[in-house]
Amino acid sequence: MQWTDWNGDGLETLSIAHNDEDVLAEGIVSGHIEAGKYDLNYRLTIDPQCRVRDVRVQIVNGPRLHILSDGRGRWVSEDGAELSDLAGCLDVDIAATPFTNTLPIRRLGQKTGVAEKISVAYVSLPNLIVEPVQQRYTKLAGNRFLYEGLSTGFAAELEVDGDGIVLDYPGVYRRLS
Repeated sequence: MQWTDWNGDGLETLSIAHNDEDVLAEGIVSGHIEAGKYDLNYRLTIDPQCRVRDVRVQIVNGPRLHILSDGRGRWVSEDGAELSDLAGCLDVDIAATPFTNTLPIRRLGQKTGVAEKISVAYVSLPNLIVEPVQQRYTKLAGNRFLYEGLSTGFAAELEVDGDGIVLDYPGVYRRLS
């Protein structure tokens, strides 16, 4: 799968591999932020209930992040130190990719008209700082969701494919394939 940013200046390529125990999603992103151009790699291990278990993010020639979750809201760093600020977060949202919006959409399995407020581990760019944020997802129709960043006031209507993977994220990303 591939996405471009809304202006066509960046590109993400994502591969997804399934096995009996989990799903492995690996992405390569080239993009622009206020600080300039960046290249980023990420790898997510996701369990069958669509809960993130392992998060690895690396800015090429820059910072890296590796955190792990028990799938029930407990997070630790790669050296095993508890990340109590992230307690209760079941999902991760990496600022560089629309794919991470797919995770709560699939995990929640909402009915049309239902809104769910969730806490997510948000990974910002370019420093890969991770912090808890509040988001809300509302299923508008079969393949359309309203995403709201409750701390920022940002909202976007997301269209997803039959697998719940984001097609278009107006003003931010467009799916190419």
